[in-house]
Amino acid sequence: MKRLAILVFVFAGVVLAGQPAYPENGVGLGYSHPGAGVFTLGLVLPATPMGLDTGLDLEVRYPHLGVSATGKVLVLPSLTVGGQFMAVGGFAELRYADPGRFGGYLGGAFSWDLPPLGQVEGAFSGRLGLGYFPKGSLAGSLFSYGLGLRFYYDPVAFELVTNDRDLFRASLLFLW
Repeated sequence: MKRLAILVFVFAGVVLAGQPAYPENGVGLGYSHPGAGVFTLGLVLPATPMGLDTGLDLEVRYPHLGVSATGKVLVLPSLTVGGQFMAVGGFAELRYADPGRFGGYLGGAFSWDLPPLGQVEGAFSGRLGLGYFPKGSLAGSLFSYGLGLRFYYDPVAFELVTNDRDLFRASLLFLW
């Protein structure tokens, strides 16, 4: 039973660093590597105040406690690049990690829709932020980055990501 539970966690997740620039309703669990592994629980809440597409992404990391909240706004929702749609947005992120590390980043994000593969659709996402969160070296602490590949099969999405916190993260989300 433990192995089954671990497999469920391994193939589930919400990935803040690789999430699309556009806000989506979603919830999930995830597993990241390296080290002993970190499980994540996340929630994405979109809103449209004053006609702007905005969202709030929340994430909790376990067993090494970490919490982050990211607010994002969609700036250019429907560009066309190579016949595929692309969205560009901005974000502000606050992070806390045990023991007492706190910081944040401001930056930009993009999402590029991939051509459909039958009933499966996909998106390639990236983001780059500038700010400060203590991570060891000064250069590593000043920048936040993420690249992700997400595949949609309604109402589920599977995502693979690399970012400034995790070398690799696999995720499974439930979207509504």
